[in-house]
Amino acid sequence: MPTYEITIPGSGTYQVQSDRDLSDTEAYNAALSQAQPRGMGEELVRGLGLTLRGAVPPITGAVLGAPLGPAGSLAGSLALPAAELATQAANVVLPQQYQIPSPAGAVENLLTRMGLPVAETTRERAIQAGSGALGGTAAQLGTLPSIAKTATTEMGRAIAGQMAQQPGRQLAAAAPAAMAAQTVAEETGSPAAGMVAGFATGAPFGMGVRQQVGPSREEISKQASKLFDRAKQAGIAFEPQKFSQNMAKIAGDLRQEGYTPTGYPKIEAAINELTAQTPKDFTELQALRKIVQNAQASPDAAERRLATILKDKFDDYVLNAPTSDIIGTNTKTGVGIWKQARDQYSRQMKGEIFERMLENAQLDVSKFTQSGAENSMAQQLRQLAKNDKQMRMFTKDEQAAIRAAAKGSTTQNLLKFYGRFAPTGPVGGLFAGGASVYDPAIGIPFALGAMGARAGATAMRRRSLENLADVMRAGGAPQIPRNLTPAITGARGLLTPLNVTQEELQQIYGE
Repeated sequence: MPTYEITIPGSGTYQVQSDRDLSDTEAYNAALSQAQPRGMGEELVRGLGLTLRGAVPPITGAVLGAPLGPAGSLAGSLALPAAELATQAANVVLPQQYQIPSPAGAVENLLTRMGLPVAETTRERAIQAGSGALGGTAAQLGTLPSIAKTATTEMGRAIAGQMAQQPGRQLAAAAPAAMAAQTVAEETGSPAAGMVAGFATGAPFGMGVRQQVGPSREEISKQASKLFDRAKQAGIAFEPQKFSQNMAKIAGDLRQEGYTPTGYPKIEAAINELTAQTPKDFTELQALRKIVQNAQASPDAAERRLATILKDKFDDYVLNAPTSDIIGTNTKTGVGIWKQARDQYSRQMKGEIFERMLENAQLDVSKFTQSGAENSMAQQLRQLAKNDKQMRMFTKDEQAAIRAAAKGSTTQNLLKFYGRFAPTGPVGGLFAGGASVYDPAIGIPFALGAMGARAGATAMRRRSLENLADVMRAGGAPQIPRNLTPAITGARGLLTPLNVTQEELQQIYGE
């Protein structure tokens, strides 16, 4: 009597007996008549089993390789994906009769014999893939820092050190990238499409990693303090009467912009400090600038605008004042100290412009509810790039860096476009929600990828502002190191083999 073993997704595996041969459809329908949906408890236990099924291979490989040291543990955690990749690459060119059995399929069969549940649907295989990627990533990150110090070759140490960077981002990217790769490969029948989807999902998690450009902010601050102290000891300061006269003229110009002392008390307080006929060394100039910046934080939009005009005119005078307005520049040494101090002050002042943009972006989050902080930062950069008066404060190289940051890189703009489909607003939510309802296997990974892209674009924009602040404080435009983290987080979706049996692999890859 023929016996058929039929798996009904969401229910279980059933045996169908018949006194005659049945077609696949007849056998499936006979099993379907016996099927009962699993209860919530069964689904929970099953989910835990699938998670364990995914995590066992990489963790077991890492444990088996541990006696050989960190390198052996790393090799063990990567053994299965490396063997699967090599096997599938070889099968592309080998004749049918010489095809190599899938190592992943063999491991899957072994795990089934151990009693772990078999994934029945794309969703379940995606869960298993995500668990495997997370387990493998955790095992690898535990060994890479040690290899970065002990590898026998400089290249090996460099690669391990790079791969060990940003462990939090790598862990966050591992599961979504692997799940996207698994889902797309099955839905399209193309492993290559799955690899692309996995990389595209994982890469945004590495976007916007902070790349140090020049000296740190703390180092620059220490250098400035020493230089300002030196200038003070040399008697370098603005002549009180001339400084006061210039500040009073600026206050008069503000009258044309609608300024009145009673209407804008913070502006009035700042002008009173600026026009006081007391010595203005560089330490005092920094304090005065902070007083004006406090007025820029006023809840009154008109007062913020006036404070911005005041600060711009204040900065312009300080940076371009003639030496006749400065005390202590009657000697060659005094002139040299003055120029050094003014240059250092200029660096800090220009760096603060971009720090202020970052602060404003956080305050603007509620205003840009759909596009978020990224749109606020982009708008501020574009406004600066179009402001000819402000741009004159910067060198040609600095102006070029500002305009490039305002435009954004190709990758950044592509991520921004993809991020518009994230379910954070009515348009993106409608699109992502509709796609998820139509086909959750495609819609959910798409929505997750859009959210990752949105976060990646925001992080890249934030890093561009931080880099500009660093460039200004460094007094030039040093080469910004290339950020390799997106390639590393993107690769996390490629380091987990497809979780299917040998027969299913043949269906996906083709006979």
